[in-house]
Amino acid sequence: MKPSVFFYNLCQGFKNIFRHGVMSTASVLVLVGGMILCGTFYIAIDTIDRNFNNINNLNVIEVRMNKEYTDEQIAAIGEKLREICDNSDIMTEGDTGEKVRFISADEHLEIMRAQGNSEWIDGLFADTSAPEGDMDNHFVNPLRASYRLYFKNLSDFDAVTRVRNRIDSITLTSENGTEFDAVPTEDIMDYIDLYGNVMNVKKTLYIAGIWLLAILLLISLFAIMNTVKLGVFSRRNEITFMRLCGATKHFIRMPYIVEGIIIGLFSACVAFGIEFYIYQYLLRDIVSSTLGSAEAVLADFSEYSMLLIAGYAAIGLFTGIVSSSLSLKKYLKA
Repeated sequence: MKPSVFFYNLCQGFKNIFRHGVMSTASVLVLVGGMILCGTFYIAIDTIDRNFNNINNLNVIEVRMNKEYTDEQIAAIGEKLREICDNSDIMTEGDTGEKVRFISADEHLEIMRAQGNSEWIDGLFADTSAPEGDMDNHFVNPLRASYRLYFKNLSDFDAVTRVRNRIDSITLTSENGTEFDAVPTEDIMDYIDLYGNVMNVKKTLYIAGIWLLAILLLISLFAIMNTVKLGVFSRRNEITFMRLCGATKHFIRMPYIVEGIIIGLFSACVAFGIEFYIYQYLLRDIVSSTLGSAEAVLADFSEYSMLLIAGYAAIGLFTGIVSSSLSLKKYLKA
């Protein structure tokens, strides 16, 4: 394309935009709103993934033992848990090299002491009813022994749920020969339900984002088409005269396609700027005031910038070119 033709198309494109400023503004607003919503959905889904990786690393299911169980009953439950792990390919070894690790009540207490203030913990669990000077009975450990099982990850939600259900169905036989539930549901500590809830939210956001993108693309196409149609209609006699003088369809079409491209790319720039402000200032301030630190939850905006720029530009170019081409179809018929 010759420079003169390029600048002619560019000038005509800007003239068409300013000639119908109200409709052009409406088209920009619709496109900007759609792009921001789509970008927000993408960032929300990515933020869920990023933060859930932290939970996914805690791929532990802890089965707490009833304090009234005998050592034999606890050992029997441990054997059944090992059998479950051996028959499942989603289980792995923990940091001790065991798929099923037994942690006694005293060991749980030592872990708590190592993680916190041991004097405060000793005072919290002190037995004030014990006679003064009775050092053997002055302390009561309310913690329970437990077994820890380790998943490879939580991504295979159905398989993880099946393992949890098998654990929940473990039974023991009492002295009178009746079976009873050895591991009540409330004694199973895990992140499985949380994982399922988060995955449902993510799936809902993903589906809603796709539908929203489709709807907003249609609205944007309609808005830009109407803007271009106004310009085409106001110059319909000029277009007919140009056709009679031998002007090609491409020559007539280009200024209007340039108009659509300008609207699309300008909308992309505005949407990116607004998205940056919302994320970098408003959202980070809200998260910081709520959780104390935004860095632990939100990624730096630079990690999204290139993808958002490319995505917004692609949406803007697509809607601008397609809507302009469709608007000219009637007036460029042979």
